[in-house]
Amino acid sequence: MTVWRKCLSLGVRCLSNSAQGSLIRYSRTTDKSYIKIRGPDTPKFLNGLLTSKVIPFFIKKNLTTINPDQVQDPNANAVPQFDEKGRNWGIYNELSYNGPYISRFGQYSGILNSKGKLVTDTIVYPVPLASLTPRSEKYPEYLLEFDTSIVDHVLNLFQIHKLTSKVKIMKAEDLISWDLSIKLPPESQNPWIPNLLDPSTMTRTPEEALLFAKSVASALFSGNESSIVALYIERRTDEILETNASAAQCFRIVTNTDVPDISHILNPVGLPFSFNIEKKDPSYFRKLRFEGGYIDSASDFKPETLLPLELNFDYLPNAVSADKGCYVGQELTARTFATGILRKRLVPVTLTNSNALSLLNDDKRYPEILTDSKHDNSPLAAVTTPFGTTTSKPRRSRPAGSLIAYEGDKGVALLRIEHFKKAFDGDQEENGLFHIKVNGKIVEVIPRKPFWLEGG
Repeated sequence: MTVWRKCLSLGVRCLSNSAQGSLIRYSRTTDKSYIKIRGPDTPKFLNGLLTSKVIPFFIKKNLTTINPDQVQDPNANAVPQFDEKGRNWGIYNELSYNGPYISRFGQYSGILNSKGKLVTDTIVYPVPLASLTPRSEKYPEYLLEFDTSIVDHVLNLFQIHKLTSKVKIMKAEDLISWDLSIKLPPESQNPWIPNLLDPSTMTRTPEEALLFAKSVASALFSGNESSIVALYIERRTDEILETNASAAQCFRIVTNTDVPDISHILNPVGLPFSFNIEKKDPSYFRKLRFEGGYIDSASDFKPETLLPLELNFDYLPNAVSADKGCYVGQELTARTFATGILRKRLVPVTLTNSNALSLLNDDKRYPEILTDSKHDNSPLAAVTTPFGTTTSKPRRSRPAGSLIAYEGDKGVALLRIEHFKKAFDGDQEENGLFHIKVNGKIVEVIPRKPFWLEGG
């Protein structure tokens, strides 16, 4: 590989400019709202509410950590000590192939209730992205992204937990976000790994993190960097990119409302290719996420119904910490980590006859995925009545899982782990092995082996 004209990374090798056919797809996201938190106690405050570790040490309290005898995270020594209260240093990331690091890009995380159920997932953005002013540099400042339907509930939750914390919490208005997918010509290795993903985990100081964020903003939006409020590099697909050299890298971009169309400020001079640019419907990116086997915001699931580990947070980079100490919902999550007992996990699925799902009228429950016969000739079970007579009725097997969300023929389902071997290693020609019954219609559910199980 030769070097990009304007390299994103800290000295890594990049692509040549000989390849053609690069493609940028984008869409404005729908129903997103933001909460802004600023103040000297912001990292500590968020650390007590998010599943991610956002300060390089945990707060010990009785036996609520998995390893209560550990006083300090040994990996934290890889990041120089800094005063997280007195400056806007970005966000701490606990784990990567290169150790802990500091970043100015968004981090995927979650907020739990006291029973360990997911209230909502979120993306936490350090702001501003790359252009600090004396005022913005003084204190840590973050944007948290939520589905509009739940933002008021989360705002109340934050206010309840604020207590004496020195933070200001408010809704952030006049912001919009965009989904962006960039596909580069394939090479033997996916080019995003050495040029963006690996280098983004090498920034050990706030200064390095700021410099790298500026380089990424300039590479994609040269001349329009000031329009970018925050940026999230999709890390949930890292393992997919490792096995698929042609896979696209996705981003979430936050801008002010004075950007009517993100294509107007796209100027990827840092990528030495000619790009075709396509505007897509939001459903395109939703479907893309489901193909990867993950969800995005409370529009994809019912709040307080699922555990974070059921949604594979433990396989998503820095989405949940195993040892950071006390946070809301930590007890059950820590216990699940420690015991390893988990009965269901989220997997990508393909649906046939998905139009029939529109007939569902009970939005309080997820549609059940069955493994019994698609027809009414299920095995009969003998039932004895109180009067001594015996009747027979079809035997109903336990559901194999539930369909959590879908878009067209792609969806994500919570599948019982006991069915994994049958779903992923069995005869895939057994049509109708997994299915949903909707008012006499059959929707076949075909599970696809998720990225985190490929090596298993």
